[in-house]
Amino acid sequence: MSYKILLVALIFIFVCDTGFSQNKDSIKYTTDQINVISNKIATDIFFSPSKVQLIGSKEIENKNGETLSDILQIAGGVFLKVYGGRGSLSTISTNGLGAEHTLVLLNGFKLNSSQNAQIDLSTVSKDNIERVEVMNNGSSSIYGSEAIGGVVNIITKNSIGKDFYFKINGQLGSYKQRKIGFEANKSTNNFNCYINLSKESSLNNYQYYFNNGIDKIIKERANSNYEVANYSFNLNFKINPNSKMILFSNYSDIMRNIPGIEAGSEASKATQLDNNWNNILSYENGLSKNVYLKSQINFQNNLSRYSDLTITNSFYKNIYISHSSQINYSKNYLEIIPGYEVSYAALMSNEVEDKAIRVQTSFYLVSEISPFKLLKVFPSVRCDHISDLNQYVFTGKFGINYRPIESLNWNFKSSIGNNFTSPTLNELYWKDLGNKNLKPESSLNFDAGMIFGFELFSKNILEITYTNIEAKNKIVWSPNSNGLWTPKNIGSSTSNIFMFEINAGKDLSKNFNATIGFKYSNTRSLKKSVDFTGDPSFGKQIFYVPDQLVKCSIYLKYKESGLNIFYSFTGKRFTDFENNNFVPAVDMFELNFSQNLKFDKFNTLLKLEVNNLFNKDYQIISGYPMPLRNYKINLSFEY
Repeated sequence: MSYKILLVALIFIFVCDTGFSQNKDSIKYTTDQINVISNKIATDIFFSPSKVQLIGSKEIENKNGETLSDILQIAGGVFLKVYGGRGSLSTISTNGLGAEHTLVLLNGFKLNSSQNAQIDLSTVSKDNIERVEVMNNGSSSIYGSEAIGGVVNIITKNSIGKDFYFKINGQLGSYKQRKIGFEANKSTNNFNCYINLSKESSLNNYQYYFNNGIDKIIKERANSNYEVANYSFNLNFKINPNSKMILFSNYSDIMRNIPGIEAGSEASKATQLDNNWNNILSYENGLSKNVYLKSQINFQNNLSRYSDLTITNSFYKNIYISHSSQINYSKNYLEIIPGYEVSYAALMSNEVEDKAIRVQTSFYLVSEISPFKLLKVFPSVRCDHISDLNQYVFTGKFGINYRPIESLNWNFKSSIGNNFTSPTLNELYWKDLGNKNLKPESSLNFDAGMIFGFELFSKNILEITYTNIEAKNKIVWSPNSNGLWTPKNIGSSTSNIFMFEINAGKDLSKNFNATIGFKYSNTRSLKKSVDFTGDPSFGKQIFYVPDQLVKCSIYLKYKESGLNIFYSFTGKRFTDFENNNFVPAVDMFELNFSQNLKFDKFNTLLKLEVNNLFNKDYQIISGYPMPLRNYKINLSFEY
């Protein structure tokens, strides 16, 4: 890994040094640091009480791949558990915790399933994503359950900013990958309509190396084809100068063949079908200069069917309905947001009991107080009532942000709070194995760090963060006296995370711009519970938590040409509780080249992507081979 990081560092020095002779007035590099809304209070990355990463529209456009999972590959401290190539299951891990401990939101509403508290990131298309906000710590006092490890908030597109706009694009890639997409936007003084449609398919029979006990041989992944159709609609209607309504609707139809774990035998014949429908209706009204009302309704209908054509034939229908309202009051040095949420979740499946239903009612109070000009404090409290547990959960968080010198973009930040994750409907109501006595998992989270924006050869942002998470009552599946595996609140862990990030950018000339980002995280997530006397897993690293993550990105643009390079290093991941076996560390390169041609009001963009540039043989999850070098070409036409 070291020589490749050195290579990136040399490029970084070259970028900075080349621009040293440029006059400071020529620096135009900016970041998406304004309008962070993950805390419900609009702020920026400098004045947020905890670390927040923004992945803007340009970064999303420049990144290889088609899904949310691909976007999050460039987020610092985020580990993606990817079970194969495109179309395979992909889940998130932040701060050394599981996928059920990271809350994923779409326009403020959770995507985590009530069935298992997770979301398959590969099912979320990036086509309709405007930006992504990543909070690198828990926030249950604002968003409730699942927010122990962190929060990912997806903000969708709702306007292109033109009276009329349309775009058509097509893709061709390795393994007979095909994709066609269309998006259009129409605006008037009081009305905006945006639609996005796409369809993708691939045989997905990628090549990989397999060790047969004697030698490594090239094999081809069988039964891995997929078809994905995605349809999005956004209607924005301005009722009067102070109020508006927004309707968002997304439907996806996904078919995936599941080849299963690679063990040398014939690939599985399993198939999974997913039909996901998500709708959000929002009403916003500026009641006065200081008071703003926002009320939203969310309806989700998600159906998943899995069959291996022999024994298993399962279906899961998740219905989720949620309503939330809040009032933003701001005056002088105070902003306060009282609000409430009520949600209904129902799971219908041949694998769970008939009455897997949950109603959750929540009241919260979020605030920002500025007692002094350079000091901000962020207290928040929340109360959740979970109907099927008949239990109240109280959470709170206190954050602080201080800038010691007004003339410097140098801020210190820290926060402390408790968080929770509710037992899933699977864990409570799985036939014959569920445990209705489960309690919510809990944690105490602390973070502290600093962020520094400065100009030295280029425009730079440096951020250092330390996070500690003490998690208790973690739900673990373990055998009971009858030898059957059931979930119990017996787990605990301690996570200590150090993160370092620096981003720099420079206009090297009138036509040449370069930006570079470097993100490093070190995670020690240790099991602190003893399942039995002499438990050898006590004090060991939680399995599939990499000890180190490095992510680098380089964006070079000359006139209408662009070159984007991405490097990642993922440290070793233990595959057992005792830390005896592990998946080796892996470093990866990918890049893309784009050329934009303009003709009056028409734009044509040609983009070539190369993934796994050096043809690495690697796995993220043991037994699930990843593709060797592969390519994709994209051509789009817009007006």
